[in-house]
Amino acid sequence: MARDFSDPDMEARLIANSQRQGFNNWFGVTCVAAGNGQVEIEVKIRPEHRQHHGYVHGGCVSSLADTACAWAAATAARADVVTSSFTFHFLKPASGDGLRAMARTVRAGRTQATVEVQVYSETESARPVLCGTGLATIAVLPARVAA
Repeated sequence: MARDFSDPDMEARLIANSQRQGFNNWFGVTCVAAGNGQVEIEVKIRPEHRQHHGYVHGGCVSSLADTACAWAAATAARADVVTSSFTFHFLKPASGDGLRAMARTVRAGRTQATVEVQVYSETESARPVLCGTGLATIAVLPARVAA
């Protein structure tokens, strides 16, 4: 289902960049929609994503949030970005079959963007559960000049 902020060219760029990253390939990040300073991404939970109580490991939950923030900022800045600062609050344990992160750029400037994110734990038979929320400062990288 296409979101009203979808930008197929930006989605293709983000997916291509993600496919070159070992962690994102291992983690299984999938782009649902991206564009206009917003992003929705998801990951299907595998056994190696879980911790000893059976919940999704907090590092996986926050990694998805961080990725969503960076991707949202990239769609706003239309440039390469890296996370500069990231705060995440775990609200409930993530115990579903998948995680979904939705990020929205609050403000994008020339050198940095501020992005908010919510992460939901999803199970097919139940409503999504908000398991965490965060705020990130994303640094916009200067364009590289060919030598």
